[in-house]
Amino acid sequence: MNREGTIPRRTLYDELVARLRWQIIEGEIAPGDKISERELCETYGVSRTPLREALKVLAREGLVVLTPHRGAHVSMLTAEDLEQAFQVI
Repeated sequence: MNREGTIPRRTLYDELVARLRWQIIEGEIAPGDKISERELCETYGVSRTPLREALKVLAREGLVVLTPHRGAHVSMLTAEDLEQAFQVI
């Protein structure tokens, strides 16, 4: 629990989760698009470990589908799916 007035520190993967979630919701990364770990690591200047942790969180939220040996892609979501995801978040 934080003392009043302190700002909670976010982990690197928490920041990646927030940015990727926003990109998916805003359509910058379209439904069905493959997520290139290499490109995102270069874009954000991070290693693969925090990116993979972020993708696992997004997969639990239903925004991303992780396929062993094939990588990740954005889920094909309906407007109703997004509304339900926001309630969970």
